[in-house]
Amino acid sequence: MKLNKYILMAAALLTGVTAYADDFDDFGSFSDDGADGAAGKIEVNGSAETDIRAYVDTSDKDDKDGADKVEMEVTPSVSIDLSYSGNKSDISLTLKIDEDTIKNHPEDVIDEAVLRGYFGNLTLEAGKMKVVWGKGDKLHVLDNFNADDYSDFIIPDYLDRRISTPMVRAVYSLPFANMNIEGVYTPLLPVDRFATEGRWAPEQVNQLTGTVTTFASEKVADAFTRYTSATASAGALNALYAEYQAAQSAYDTAMINAAAAGTLGAATWNAMADAQKAAFIAAHKAELEAGVAANKTALEAGLRSNHMGWYLDNLAETKGAYDAACGESGFDADSIKSEVEASGEAYMLALTYANALSADPSVIYPDLWTLKYGQFGGRATWTLGQVDMGISYYNGWYKQPSVNASKLVSFIDTYLANGQVSEEDKFLAYDKKQTFGLEASSVIWHFNVRGEFAYNLTDDMDGTNPWVHNNSIAWLGGFDIDLPFWNANLNIQETGSFILNGDECDQFVADVDYNEKGYSNNKVVCNFTTSFLNDKLAPEVTVMYGIERGDLVVMPKLAFKPDQNLTLTASGMIINCADEDSEFYGWRKNSFASLTASYQF
Repeated sequence: MKLNKYILMAAALLTGVTAYADDFDDFGSFSDDGADGAAGKIEVNGSAETDIRAYVDTSDKDDKDGADKVEMEVTPSVSIDLSYSGNKSDISLTLKIDEDTIKNHPEDVIDEAVLRGYFGNLTLEAGKMKVVWGKGDKLHVLDNFNADDYSDFIIPDYLDRRISTPMVRAVYSLPFANMNIEGVYTPLLPVDRFATEGRWAPEQVNQLTGTVTTFASEKVADAFTRYTSATASAGALNALYAEYQAAQSAYDTAMINAAAAGTLGAATWNAMADAQKAAFIAAHKAELEAGVAANKTALEAGLRSNHMGWYLDNLAETKGAYDAACGESGFDADSIKSEVEASGEAYMLALTYANALSADPSVIYPDLWTLKYGQFGGRATWTLGQVDMGISYYNGWYKQPSVNASKLVSFIDTYLANGQVSEEDKFLAYDKKQTFGLEASSVIWHFNVRGEFAYNLTDDMDGTNPWVHNNSIAWLGGFDIDLPFWNANLNIQETGSFILNGDECDQFVADVDYNEKGYSNNKVVCNFTTSFLNDKLAPEVTVMYGIERGDLVVMPKLAFKPDQNLTLTASGMIINCADEDSEFYGWRKNSFASLTASYQF
């Protein structure tokens, strides 16, 4: 159903722009390309790639055999790009085919499908798209519309990690200062994607899954305990109740007999056969029962004087035992039947829905297929002297959910009772966010410098709501420079964020922004590239260091291109963490080496 909705949404956006383009068809050519009216042609290209990756875990020093653990992965993939250019429009389609996409995210087989219409200074785009905002180089703090796929960590290239989504985009070019004004709207909210199992599953996901599973298991165990307790109580209560009823029946018979003996006289009564006594009692039942009620004390005293007081004692004893059992269990012989039925049904429902929750944990997430989660924004970029500048506004949502721990127990209770829960009762939520951005880039001497700044405005202005993200600021600054040897280039960027009102987060460790390391998070990323043999051999290394968290990631790469189509690449990743509070601590054992063969066509 989700895939169908996704395709229909993209198709609707494409159709809308097609109709819009048709409305302007009589205004003549709006593009220099194809102005002579020549028909365009379909272009097809793409790539086929196979990646062989070996994970080597040497961090477990307590292994009895002392051997390293090696895990191999082989990942083939194919990407196909199709494009067609007309006089006033063009269309492009990118298909992505790999095992994970087909099995887990079939909607992303269509990686992008974009239709563009050109109307003079106005360009309209619609479809399943990726849009990049900001002047950073593969690092951004202003690029908010598309989410990231971290199921393979940060290993894929930036654009390859981005998740495309149906959207509409308009860009209007003004005839001064190289100014462009851009507007974007998407009715959907793509959210960051993480591995739910395996070595790249984040520790937070594992903890959340473990917490939900633990709570659900405890609730199922409680339901089972309630059922078994009710069943055991029913057995004990029914046995005691049967003994009590038997004692009551014997007592009633003895009292009726005593009343009859008093009416007829003891001698006459004792001389009668059992059948005659039964007939007399049946004939005078009402009078005898009235006599028992009126002379209960005297009749009981008579029983004791005739050595028949055990009827009274047995009744008192069995009734006392039954009443005590009722008081302890909270039920009587009648109500325990209903409790056994109700607890049995509750247990079966809890077991069924707990299994359903385990099979499909996505039910804990909000339903994003509503217009409530639409995103929109605007951006203006221009050139002032040697400086490219821009401002932007984004109105949308955080791409990772916040956890409202106060709703967790009630959510589990409600879901295990009936298999569904309202959106308001879910304990995961995507927080509303507005981002006001500035960006700039320029050339200073031999340095290409760039920067971005973002102010993120949320619904928790003062930071006192522990379940909603605080306001924050984020930044990026850096440069790259071509070095005078080996065709080398050095790119250095620093990106960071700071949570405002962090002192409020310190009041409650369950606050969504709480962090023992503090409320600033800065990373330095350095990339060094070079090439030899007419670009056939291209070494590269990327290093990322987390200043506050102490994470160090080193990604070396060596690409060999024997011809223009084939590329053979040896690469790897080394992850080191300062301590267990480091951001990448959960992935500290995921260092690897890989060989990749890629063919472009």
